[in-house]
Amino acid sequence: MKNWFSILKNELALIFEDKSILLTCLVAPLLYAFFIGSIYSEKEVNEIPIAVVDYDHSNLSRKVSQLINSSEKVNINGHFSSLEEAMFYFNNLEVQGIVVIPKGFQNKTMNLDGSHVELILNNTKFLTSNEINKAVQQVVLTVAGGVRMSYYVSNKIPLDIAKQKAQPIMPVIKSIHNATNNYGDYLLPILLILILQQTLIIGFGQSVVHEFNHGMLQDIESYSFYDFMCVLSAKGTYYIMLYVVYFFIFYKLIFSHFFLAFNGSICFHLMLSGLFITIVLLYTILLASFFKTTIGWTEILAFSTYPLFLISGYSWPIESMPEPLQVVTNLLPSTPFFKIFNALSNEGAHLVDVSKEVMHLLILLALGYMMLFVRFKFLKRRKPKVITG
Repeated sequence: MKNWFSILKNELALIFEDKSILLTCLVAPLLYAFFIGSIYSEKEVNEIPIAVVDYDHSNLSRKVSQLINSSEKVNINGHFSSLEEAMFYFNNLEVQGIVVIPKGFQNKTMNLDGSHVELILNNTKFLTSNEINKAVQQVVLTVAGGVRMSYYVSNKIPLDIAKQKAQPIMPVIKSIHNATNNYGDYLLPILLILILQQTLIIGFGQSVVHEFNHGMLQDIESYSFYDFMCVLSAKGTYYIMLYVVYFFIFYKLIFSHFFLAFNGSICFHLMLSGLFITIVLLYTILLASFFKTTIGWTEILAFSTYPLFLISGYSWPIESMPEPLQVVTNLLPSTPFFKIFNALSNEGAHLVDVSKEVMHLLILLALGYMMLFVRFKFLKRRKPKVITG
């Protein structure tokens, strides 16, 4: 068998010969980082244009419009007496939302009967639609609370008790993972890490599929597991070094370019990132052994990014997922790594604070190694032996 350094040399030759691997591993990470990052470059949105359709024309409806317009996030660009007229500006993207105040709004509100304020949003830009929704809801809740308090005071209820009755539950918001309370700051760091993960899986997987079907591993029946792992470790060494460098570039340069929070020791971050990369490589080898062509591998994995992100536990709690999906989620290396990254970079956590997640990564490392051993034994038994006479 060729020695370890010869295999590493051959891997470097394959990377520069195969344009697909070259583009995926050397060009795509930085290209996609700046492309995706540019979408969220203006993470703060202010003075979003909206319209108001006031069917009530009352003092209270005008007060609601004034309060909405006083918000720094939205700006009322027009008051209309019909929805059709406002929809013309909405469909031409001159306004991003429409607030519809119904007829009888003041009377129903003052009588505590309740009234429905409709909100039409352009959801193609979720950052702007989210800010409009929050601004309008905050104003409506404030007005409703003020009306209730006035009602209680008029009924001879002491002011302090009236305030408590009007607003029995006071929200207290303390940002933890999202210190700026900004969706772009919350989402972009993980998207950047996801870019590194997916380009690594696709690029290294293409190399592994090629090795199983056209390289040294097509004669797998003559290999011991030790020889098998030597071949794969030589192939993987380049990717580990390359992606540790990528993580360093992302943490030190790209994160600062987009003004993203990054706290904690860079060395500790890189050590855990190296562990994460190693686990991803093991899982990639395991999955790539089931594919016959690099095109098939690329087509399947290219569509895995969004599902992997959704079930990573970052977009919603793992406990809220169906139980079978929770099992899959906890088998993904990105699940504990995303938690570790958030704790270190946003909360300034230390090793003791993320020990559970680090142990999770180490368990996945051992599990990946064992599954690969089982897969090797299966491939070796299945491979027909050639008998020469």
